Amino acid sequence: MKQWIISGADKEKVNMLVEKYGLPTLTAVLLSIRGITEQEDIEQFFSQETELSEPFLLKDMDKAVERIKKAVTAGEKICVYGDYDCDGITATSILYLYLESVFANVMYYIPDRNAEGYGMNMGAVKKLKEEGVQLIVTVDNGISAINEIDYANSLGIDVVVTDHHKTQDILPKAVAVVNPHRTDDTSPYEDFCGAGLALKLAMAMEGEQFSIMENYGEIAAIGTVADLVPLTGENRTIVKAGLQNIANTERVGLSSLIQVSGIDTVNAGNIGFRIAPRINAAGRLGTTSDALGIFMTEDSEEALSKAKILNELNAERQSIELDIFNEICDYIKKNPEYSYDRVIVVSSEKWNAGVIGIVSSRVTELFGKPSIIISESGEICKGSGRSVSGFSIVDAVFACSEYLEKYGGHPMAMGFSIKKENIEPFRKAINDYANKIDKMPLSAVKIDCKLNPEKIFPEMVHEIQEFEPFGYGNSKPVFALCEMRLDKIIPLKEGKHLKLAVSRNNARLNMMKFSTTVDEFPYSEGDILDFAVCLETNIYQGRENISFSVRDIKLSGVANERIMYSLQEYDKYKSGILSDKIIKILPTRENFAAVYKYIASTKKRYYFIDSMLYKIHNVEINAFKLLMILEILSERGLIEYEREFDRLKIAVVDIKVKVNLQASPIYIKLKEDISHVGEHT
Repeated sequence: MKQWIISGADKEKVNMLVEKYGLPTLTAVLLSIRGITEQEDIEQFFSQETELSEPFLLKDMDKAVERIKKAVTAGEKICVYGDYDCDGITATSILYLYLESVFANVMYYIPDRNAEGYGMNMGAVKKLKEEGVQLIVTVDNGISAINEIDYANSLGIDVVVTDHHKTQDILPKAVAVVNPHRTDDTSPYEDFCGAGLALKLAMAMEGEQFSIMENYGEIAAIGTVADLVPLTGENRTIVKAGLQNIANTERVGLSSLIQVSGIDTVNAGNIGFRIAPRINAAGRLGTTSDALGIFMTEDSEEALSKAKILNELNAERQSIELDIFNEICDYIKKNPEYSYDRVIVVSSEKWNAGVIGIVSSRVTELFGKPSIIISESGEICKGSGRSVSGFSIVDAVFACSEYLEKYGGHPMAMGFSIKKENIEPFRKAINDYANKIDKMPLSAVKIDCKLNPEKIFPEMVHEIQEFEPFGYGNSKPVFALCEMRLDKIIPLKEGKHLKLAVSRNNARLNMMKFSTTVDEFPYSEGDILDFAVCLETNIYQGRENISFSVRDIKLSGVANERIMYSLQEYDKYKSGILSDKIIKILPTRENFAAVYKYIASTKKRYYFIDSMLYKIHNVEINAFKLLMILEILSERGLIEYEREFDRLKIAVVDIKVKVNLQASPIYIKLKEDISHVGEHT
């Protein structure tokens, strides 16, 4: 269950865009929603130009170029010091390949994710000194390496930092620090990833942009999409140009990776969901040399071999993630107190630290709550967390920093290291922090606007395609189709996916709901539903048709927010926090009867809380009371019941004896708690 946030468009601005610039209505609507309403901004957004701003506008770019050129001319050994994720690997590839092309004495170094962790470290610096390195150029790291760069300086190694992460109060004592987030940087764009900055550095070194974009634009585009930086401004230019280059790439490694990934047409979505995960898999499970080889090799056989290795590593990564995710779900089922926490924190010594961030995303998606997954790897454990929009998980972690060794991140994602004995105190502390918030932000689906199902045409999809590339900061448009009657549920692909035939007035549409079985689908034929969908086209028998990919579904007229806030109150109560919200929760005999009668009459296996509340149709029963009723019915042996956030698995038990529900320990405790709260209000 998600909160629906429908942006809507300013009608006056839309009419202005249509009249002033002759734009189609849907194009004007989408531009208005994105805040792109001035002629210059519109032209830039749709521009096919590949020119970026002058790279020397970046603070210290002149110093960086001067020192690197000096090293190239003198034959000094240069090390490109990168990172093990897709952005770090692509940034390393760009700068290494460029320096190699100008005959520099260059090598690269990527730290081992598990043994060394992120960024520069003393051991690596010492090793590079022993190998004769005289200049280190960091890509996608270095801004926080204060001590490591001081150590490099003491060994006679100069350092040039190129990094896009937020700067600290103190900058490292490097020859140059190129970072658009510096407080004294006045360059026109700041949202580059590491690969984007590496591209700008190569442009500055070369003294012109065209050849650099031609040679390395596709690598920068992959890093930009993968790192989830906004696809706006110069990032949008890089990705658009890079996608054109990929279509005609001469990099045999990239061609092989596209082939083994099963990609027909490369777009930003395929980069994000197919190419980037395979490159990331090398840093998580294998060797980054295989990922670097994709961009560096000129041998076709080696290219295909490395692409297959990345494909296998990615499959292994997916399997490991699924195993960890299933373990977490099973653990929470057996220990439901974890699901009641506002921030879910779980740990195990069996979990691979390289994949816990992705698992955290899945846990957050399932439970609609921030989550932190910790790998208990030795005395110092590694944690990774993901959040819901509106709750800054990095601020929450900072508030509990006394329990941590290292930490960092941003509002939606963070990572840290922690001693094993501090895990449980940390879990309590971060939930104490979250419990001070009256209403936690809700998991949401953001919708651009509503559409009339009778006025959807293939031309509209072509308008939408003009907004590509889609990604963070320029998401694919999502539309609401409301009050649609569900006419037929059709299983596809051995029951793994569903086609939903829906209608409203004269409109007859088919929706695709992927990765959902008939048993798991909570709605019934005849229900009136709202659909959040993306529009696409397909060609069938020479005719272009619109396809509707479902992002979310809810019952028409049902306020999800009210249900979700009621669930928050239920979780607070189950965590032992009493509030005056429980005063009206004690179920009556009629409430029990209404719920049991509905379950017994439907005999389904899976239910969603919203549909149960809607179909029971009892205004006295909210989500909090419903779950208490189900708990009591289960405890009394009348039903078998499991909850997975808003999805419920329920089976009626055939029992012949009369059951006294008010004798339930759960009912008795609830009654006592209500009485206690009443005495203090």
